[in-house]
Amino acid sequence: MDNARKKVKQQAFALTLCTVIFLLVYNLAMLYATSLYSVPSITFDFEKSIPFIPLSIIPYMASGFFFCMVFFSCQSAHQLKILTYRMLFVILVAGICFVLFPLKFAYQKPDISESILKWPFNLLKSVDSPFNQSPSLHVAFAYVFWSVFKDLSKWKTILMIAMILIGISTLTTYQHHLLDIATGSVLAHLSFIIIPYRKDEIAFRNLWLANFYFLSGWILILATLFIANHFGNSGLVLLLPAFIIFGLGYCCQNNYRLITRFLPEERRLLEPKKN
Repeated sequence: MDNARKKVKQQAFALTLCTVIFLLVYNLAMLYATSLYSVPSITFDFEKSIPFIPLSIIPYMASGFFFCMVFFSCQSAHQLKILTYRMLFVILVAGICFVLFPLKFAYQKPDISESILKWPFNLLKSVDSPFNQSPSLHVAFAYVFWSVFKDLSKWKTILMIAMILIGISTLTTYQHHLLDIATGSVLAHLSFIIIPYRKDEIAFRNLWLANFYFLSGWILILATLFIANHFGNSGLVLLLPAFIIFGLGYCCQNNYRLITRFLPEERRLLEPKKN
């Protein structure tokens, strides 16, 4: 078996494994939530101003396509292994959260007048549920997808926009609340910290540290939302240190990019060895 066929076989196996685990965890958690007498919702008052945008169902549903695509976008066996570990980590931790802290979406979706868009919403209704809210797997997956897509030489900008639209669509399709977005972001960065791409090289230490800052920033945003919801808009002042922390994370991330871009020898040392 040549290397190309071996690589595709490994990618297909990783995709199959993550798909099976996802379906088992997601559906078992959903069945558990539906068996409960009452499932709460956690929302913030200002979420009522978020508009319902039917067209956003397109990037929301496209997440399934990217779920398949990302495994075949890995450029090395090491990258595929790290992606698989991160995906499994995200799925299993999210499943535990769904069972320990079951939540449901609080709002009713408006009627869809566009006949073309009724079909994807009906499909979504048949395969999804108002449960399994926090953390949002769509958001966590988008981060993990981007950890692979950012290394591609083509379509990188388009893929980045697509990942952002997936995150936004979780709100504008009325599938998730802000709490779910924040916790999904926390879960993704936690996976990057616990399962780093490299542990020893200096450049990747900068990236690892950046994820600590991003994780802290999202936790602070979560705290800000709860404080503002209970004590008024004055609590939003905590967003300032959150943005400062995000800025520190960006600086660490940028240091990683500079090292790998302007030091060819260092970059060669960081690249995974060919099998």
